[in-house]
Amino acid sequence: MTRLLIAVGLALVLAGCVTESDSRLEQNKNPEKATRAYVEAGMTYMQRNQMDNAHRTLMRAVELSPDDPAVNNAVALFFQKEGDHAQTEKFFKRALSKDPEFSQARNNYAAYLFSRGEYEKAIEQLERVTKDYRYDKRFAAFENLGLCYLKTGNVEKALESFNRALKLNNSLPVSILEVAEIKFNQGDNALSLDYLSRYEKLSKPSPRQLWLGIRLQRVLGDKNKLASYELQLRNMFPGSPEYQAYKASLQS
Repeated sequence: MTRLLIAVGLALVLAGCVTESDSRLEQNKNPEKATRAYVEAGMTYMQRNQMDNAHRTLMRAVELSPDDPAVNNAVALFFQKEGDHAQTEKFFKRALSKDPEFSQARNNYAAYLFSRGEYEKAIEQLERVTKDYRYDKRFAAFENLGLCYLKTGNVEKALESFNRALKLNNSLPVSILEVAEIKFNQGDNALSLDYLSRYEKLSKPSPRQLWLGIRLQRVLGDKNKLASYELQLRNMFPGSPEYQAYKASLQS
């Protein structure tokens, strides 16, 4: 199974600890500064799972700057965490209507759509994000786009997206492992092994990586590596779907 990294965890960049001010005089002096402080405080409360405080603080930001795209994006993330889908849609759409070029909000919205299984809509949003050359996380948008295409069964588009992501950042474990899996399924075992080796230099063992390693070495014939992969999968991830697939393969 593929895993999208933007859904809340991929897209939600939380601010550091801030001090919120209740001073009306300070708000009157610099409402923009007060708005930013409320948003940062609200995001920090969300990080700590203090949702009542987060809601109270973000609503103060809405009172000060109801049309601010960053405020609406933050409120959308709050309601996404709360599981209020109607409000999440409302505030993401409001953020993007105020600033259609707000790629972080569009990326977050795509993550939300993915979590809802609305893959085609997520693709539409991510395609726009990847065209924003000012956005410093285009590599993540391409990676997320690849995961969306996998969900729709478009392997070629997925591979193209993962490769674009890796051109922008060659140290993306998710993209590397997905390319390794795709290449294995296409019968290109040498290239699959190359990508798997790259993944293993960047990340700790995972069930998908070990199961792919097992299937590869059954073809390539390195018995020592095969035994190592089997042992790790058995000992480290006995409850994983990959281990169940491995056990089933022994009986076939």
